[in-house]
Amino acid sequence: MIELKGVVKDYAWGGYCYIPMLLNKVPEGKTAAEYWLGEHPAGTATVVGGSKLNELIDSDPKQNLGEKVCKEYNNRLPYLLKVLDVREPLSIQVHPTLEQARAGYKREIEEKVEDKLRNYKDDNHKPELMLALSDFYLLHGFAKKEIALSNLGRFATTHDLVTKYDQEGLQKFVGYIFGLSKEALDKMLAPIVDSNKDAYLQDKISRRDPLFWLVRAGLRARECGQNLDAGLIMILIMNLMYVKEGDVVFQGAGIPHAYLEGQNIELMANSDNVIRGGLTPKLVDVKELLKIVKFEEITPKTITPSVNKFGGEEFNVPVKDFVLTKYVVKAGQSFVTPEDDGPSIWLNLLGEFKLKDGDKYFDRGTALYQKPHEVDTIVATNDVVIYKASAAL
Repeated sequence: MIELKGVVKDYAWGGYCYIPMLLNKVPEGKTAAEYWLGEHPAGTATVVGGSKLNELIDSDPKQNLGEKVCKEYNNRLPYLLKVLDVREPLSIQVHPTLEQARAGYKREIEEKVEDKLRNYKDDNHKPELMLALSDFYLLHGFAKKEIALSNLGRFATTHDLVTKYDQEGLQKFVGYIFGLSKEALDKMLAPIVDSNKDAYLQDKISRRDPLFWLVRAGLRARECGQNLDAGLIMILIMNLMYVKEGDVVFQGAGIPHAYLEGQNIELMANSDNVIRGGLTPKLVDVKELLKIVKFEEITPKTITPSVNKFGGEEFNVPVKDFVLTKYVVKAGQSFVTPEDDGPSIWLNLLGEFKLKDGDKYFDRGTALYQKPHEVDTIVATNDVVIYKASAAL
């Protein structure tokens, strides 16, 4: 296996300390929102002592990806592994199916849509899995109708929306709120933010209450000079999900979602296709959003892992692009890595280890790339918790 160094992204919503400390670096006073491990054009990992990961792969795709991955994914690494530190809410977003992504990408290329107005940066879908590394909060899919109506009915300024939702249904309701003017949204939402600001600042609203996140996102928008957008209403009609450390959630195509707070591992198909639905100053293409979103009520759930023949906890998802597996190696023990037909990226989250034939110690935050049909032995100095990203071949 060869060591990788990823790329840190300094998005405004990110934290300051978690990722630098994971990487044994001193925080620099700027945000460190995401740590990317993969070969995406927007951020490619570096092979320690060598070239970029994409250059290594291009030098001999069959050796570095394996024949199956080369054939199925056109000589590309099919997944992208990240660590996220979410300090402030991200935009509400949704990802396309593979067919929608291919059609959308082709259409925007043919129409010569300028880059800043494009929804489709590539022709791939972007299903994603997240594993919580802390208490984690997110919005995930549309809530049951009775919950949504109850949330909308809590406030005098949104009470009329109850009838709108009840009579016209979910899809027309979402289209309606995204068609409201800035003035109408401000008239509806500003009183909620203002009347609950003090309670929020005094920690008198629970994080399990959608009101907490509506006020937080509203105050953040004002601080950044943004309008109060329809995403604040979306908070009231979506599932507010709490995920405890170690639990896993899958975001499939068409499911609206937004990370709100916490740290996680994120594993996704190798894509950057995002259609946004509020809580953001970036492009919100309402027409495309309404076409891509699945307008269905869902009950949030976490993924129960299965134990594979190597003793790993495997989090299987309904796509072939990726699978996440957790391995624990006790202090003083050795673990022989499984031989796969495709490549794997290993990310160490706890403990220290060496490779059997090496003399270097690898601490938490270390990432390693394992080529197809390669086998290595991890020798744990102390208890090691390591995650493996791979394709489900």
